[in-house]
Amino acid sequence: MDKGKLEALITSSSKVVGSKQVLKGMSDGTVRCVIIASDADAEFKRKIVAQAEQCHVDVTFVPSKKRLGEVAGVEVAAAVVGLKRTAIH
Repeated sequence: MDKGKLEALITSSSKVVGSKQVLKGMSDGTVRCVIIASDADAEFKRKIVAQAEQCHVDVTFVPSKKRLGEVAGVEVAAAVVGLKRTAIH
């Protein structure tokens, strides 16, 4: 997915930010996709990717925590963002 499309998806989707929220969302099935900043700590990335694989959640990487935080609409750098599943009625 190209950068513009990914940023639009993050901006327009319901999301959770931060490792605790993302890990919880993957475990309870509410997160459908995880975006990880490539400049995050290696052990942190390994933990998130391992959980995503276990929960069958797609993983995408972006270059920087600073930009991921901006696109996610938070005022701080973000190492990980989880895009929530949409409810189907």
